[in-house]
Amino acid sequence: MRYSIHIDRKKWMIVAAISVLLVAVCMFSTHTANTVYAYTATTGTIVDGPVRVRTAPVTGDKIVALNPGVTVTVTDEVSGSDGYVWYQVQVAVGGVTQTGYIRSDFVRLATAEVNAEGNGVVANTDLGVNVRSGAGTSYSVVIKIYKGQRVNVLSQTSAEGMNWYNVSFTLRGNTYTGWICADYVTVDGAVSNSGSSGAATAVPNDQYVAALQAAGFPASYCNSLLALHQKYPNWQFVPVQTGLDWNTVIQNESVVSRNLIQSSANDARKSTDSAAYDWATNTWYGFDGANWVSASPEYIAYCMDPRNFLNETYIFQFETLEYATYQNAVGVGNILANTFMAGNYTDTDGAVRSYADTFVEIGSGLSVSPYHLAARCKQEQGTKGTSPLISGNYSGYAGYYNYFNVRAFTTSAASATVNGLTYAVQQGWNSIYKSIAGGSAVVANNYVKKGQNTIYFEKFNVVYQNSLYSHQYMTNVQAAMSEGSNMGKAYADKNQAFVFRIPVYNNMPESAVTFADKGNPNNWLSSLTVQGCSLTPVFYGATTSYSLVVGADVDSISVGATPVAATSQVSGTGNYSLNYGNNTINVTCISQSGASRTYTITVARQQPAATGETITLGDGVTITSSYPISDCVTGIQPDTSAAAVLSGITAQNCTVKVLKADGTENTGIIGTGNKVTVYVNEQPIKQYDVVVYGDVNGDGKVSNVDVVLMQRHILGITTQSGVYLQAANTNKDGSISNIDVVITQRHILGLSSISQ
Repeated sequence: MRYSIHIDRKKWMIVAAISVLLVAVCMFSTHTANTVYAYTATTGTIVDGPVRVRTAPVTGDKIVALNPGVTVTVTDEVSGSDGYVWYQVQVAVGGVTQTGYIRSDFVRLATAEVNAEGNGVVANTDLGVNVRSGAGTSYSVVIKIYKGQRVNVLSQTSAEGMNWYNVSFTLRGNTYTGWICADYVTVDGAVSNSGSSGAATAVPNDQYVAALQAAGFPASYCNSLLALHQKYPNWQFVPVQTGLDWNTVIQNESVVSRNLIQSSANDARKSTDSAAYDWATNTWYGFDGANWVSASPEYIAYCMDPRNFLNETYIFQFETLEYATYQNAVGVGNILANTFMAGNYTDTDGAVRSYADTFVEIGSGLSVSPYHLAARCKQEQGTKGTSPLISGNYSGYAGYYNYFNVRAFTTSAASATVNGLTYAVQQGWNSIYKSIAGGSAVVANNYVKKGQNTIYFEKFNVVYQNSLYSHQYMTNVQAAMSEGSNMGKAYADKNQAFVFRIPVYNNMPESAVTFADKGNPNNWLSSLTVQGCSLTPVFYGATTSYSLVVGADVDSISVGATPVAATSQVSGTGNYSLNYGNNTINVTCISQSGASRTYTITVARQQPAATGETITLGDGVTITSSYPISDCVTGIQPDTSAAAVLSGITAQNCTVKVLKADGTENTGIIGTGNKVTVYVNEQPIKQYDVVVYGDVNGDGKVSNVDVVLMQRHILGITTQSGVYLQAANTNKDGSISNIDVVITQRHILGLSSISQ
């Protein structure tokens, strides 16, 4: 048995209007004069309480309070104004038999007759279960039925994170319809099994798997659940259809700081989002103190995939968290063994109490599993219990305790300890018992009773629609698996009818998400250098492309690099020989996890300048130039005068002039597009175009105007051609690119000179 009827009575006492279909005989108090009415007295046993016997239904005065196990004689049934059925009972009080009324859901009739027909049977509870007028605990109670009652299951739906069956059945000659939590019903040939006191009905494996799938479990869940069923046939598995898209869930749960992991964990489990991690320094930012950092989406997905935990060690993170009678101090002691809570404690009032008994007492009172409360407290305080939150002597907060670390988080204004103890003062938790009781109430009221009724749902809120993803008790991404494992240790006997609520998402991966602790993912460099040279742009680890221009006399360079993370490996450093023109060098950084990042350096080695040569243009007509002459005259530095160029040309039987582009003689600065013209008898016989590399506009200078013309050409806004296109090709590779722009900019800044 997993559930008890320890429901929040105050909440349900206000529920109105029962929905009951009566056939043949009216059983309730509205007896008419024309109705032949008789009720056969029967024996009943109090199954929950203490509960009051009143002089009249609902509002009558108290006659006596009865504890569970007390026997009464039931003599009639009436309909109360609160929507419940009430029994008229006879009970001995002080040796005198008195007649009173008690709500029927607190009594189990010894002679309750059940029909033998139906495709389902009530199981897994000795205390009875409410049939309600709708699917959900907010609906009114129609009637209470007990183990062995046969029902016809008409349909199924999900509500409040649970599956509900619409059922009809006959009880004591009357036909009823309503809704019942599917956890309490074994449908013939389906997933549920018999109660804890009986053996489960064996079904073939293929039929069991088919029943799992019919209940709503994807095929990828079924093999693991079948293995558990074969070992523990009384266990029940309830699919909780969240209706949420898997990828959307992981995206929301991966918001930085929503799920944390200890900073000492394997680096692969930590987020590398820019808000969680600094790639340049290999540093994770702390959340809730420096020791807790944001978890990686990959590890979150692993922790959230239920299929990774469908084994007897971790499945208890899916166990429902309501109180059950089989939960006792021995089981709590198993959870708390080898911790500071393994024995007794002396409270501030001088009383000596047992931690185990404390959790059982508080848990049963809240209708919440004491095993869960003990495991949660152990998770919060560890095994040694050295936290200042529970020392009772923290400066300024002496005598106050916060065993569940409620609101104990770091803010800009105060530490986690101060915030937690401030809350303890506000709540009046001035004893260990009050702290445990108060923290347990927070867990019960804020989580368990809002549908987050498993450890998994407390950690990952995918069921409480008002605050999806944010209404989560703990930030530790491993909390569900850790606490689930602790819960399992509490049960010496696992052959009980546990109920496990297991989430199912839309669009899940075909198989369970896997994860490997691959180590540090950082594949950035902290430095990349070329000895004696400067890279363009200035090095930054996120940038992977760089350029460099060297003179014609530089025939080799030395490349060095350092990784950000000491666990990374670097290749591609060392000495490189250079060819004229462009040279490409790749440096690769490989992280500990195997991720690689390649940095590229393009080294442009300038062409050597040509030496003087003699050109014959006819009989006895020659020119000898210190500038290279082919189709064009090159080798001229920017800001060189025409006269200086002419002084470097020796003419034999001819004359030489420099003409502007418009044909007039140039006596100023020579530029791209000018023409070196050879005359014989004042007639031109040969012209050579002038190319000054970097001078794209032909003014003989290299300036930002030329840079703009290059960029507009690259972008296709305007087009350069002829010698102006050749002048823009500063690295002489045959095309205009950003490298030519960089070379020109460095020339303008005086960092290097354009090779002419």
